[in-house]
Amino acid sequence: MSGTAVVLVLLAALCHASWNILVRKSPVPEITNWFMAFLGGVVVLPFAIYLLVTKAPSATGWIFVVGTIILHIGYFFTLGRAYKHGDLSVVYPVARGLGVVLIPVFGVLILKESVSIHAALGIAAIFLGVVVVGASSSEGLKVWLRPRALLADRGVMFAIATGILIAGYSNWDKQGIEYVEPLLYMFMVQLGGSLGILPILRRSYNISDFSDELRNHWRVAIAGGLLQFSSYGLVLSSFRIAPVSYVGPFRELAIVFGVLLAAIVLKESVGSNRIAGAATIGVGAIVVALAP
Repeated sequence: MSGTAVVLVLLAALCHASWNILVRKSPVPEITNWFMAFLGGVVVLPFAIYLLVTKAPSATGWIFVVGTIILHIGYFFTLGRAYKHGDLSVVYPVARGLGVVLIPVFGVLILKESVSIHAALGIAAIFLGVVVVGASSSEGLKVWLRPRALLADRGVMFAIATGILIAGYSNWDKQGIEYVEPLLYMFMVQLGGSLGILPILRRSYNISDFSDELRNHWRVAIAGGLLQFSSYGLVLSSFRIAPVSYVGPFRELAIVFGVLLAAIVLKESVGSNRIAGAATIGVGAIVVALAP
């Protein structure tokens, strides 16, 4: 990866970990996350309008915009259902771990990218680290010793769907930003995705829940929205100068930052498994960054 791509993804990972910390601290994480996505899109609306006027997407570009909105709505839905039916220690490593593996697989098969042996080793280390971090609570790594039971679990099935969607929208967006400016593309993702998922959230929350959250935590929502926008916007920009097969796994460095922020900001107890997993991700990320 080029030095510019490495810096962009490092900043993206830090932004990603930061907005996740804000969501974690919220008493109603789903609503907070929704407001972040929606208000983040609203704040950058003037820039999006300018780009629509000066650099309007072609017909092909609009196809990619609509496609990514649909993929992200599906991602939000399957992830929510996975956590509804399954434990974090199972859902997280399956969804993120499968995504890490499938992003370069799709990149090679669909985008005809090539992955060096060094990068493949780094991606494997990131995958292992994600699995260890995600399984550092509850049953730990023992969950992987009962594959039949896992596949019969609805939480796991939705987690598998989430992992596939992560790989899907990553490779789709790699192509999409060739036709649409990254800032405008991210605006469409954030605003379109938040509006698309709203009817699903309304099944669980009423209007007063949303109004209370907006009244009490609007500053957090705006700050988190800008962090969300910056996070994936930087990833989209890196897609223009680096293979998605490298960028997708490399952005899992957000987990390392997340573990550090959880310990420093949230005062969470970070066990040896989580530290080892985060360290493995860090080593794998360095290998990918240095790979040709």
